[in-house]
Amino acid sequence: MNKMASIKTNKFNIRSFVAIAMCISGLLLPISGTMNHLLQFGLLTQEIHFWMSIHNMSGLLFTIFAIFHIILNRTNLVNYVNSVKTNAISKEAIIAMLFVIILVGLAALHTLFNYS
Repeated sequence: MNKMASIKTNKFNIRSFVAIAMCISGLLLPISGTMNHLLQFGLLTQEIHFWMSIHNMSGLLFTIFAIFHIILNRTNLVNYVNSVKTNAISKEAIIAMLFVIILVGLAALHTLFNYS
């Protein structure tokens, strides 16, 4: 058997590309955001500018890839939304919403006590 014939050529999987790119840019956001938070009290230095650039570009890429992710997975999303219309909201969805709201709320509370 010819070796070239046995090599399978895989097509470029756009859904995998979008999901991985969204994941990587999403992982960069908290890292660069934390660095921006730690460096925020200094003058605008090259280091601060570096982390701001990473954060801004990661946020932009994450948003773009999230939109493409929604477009590429719209059938599953529509099916999920339609199933939610007929069923009660799952306990996982309620716990996830409460988890995010509480953590974001706690993180934002420190702003109320640092300024006088």
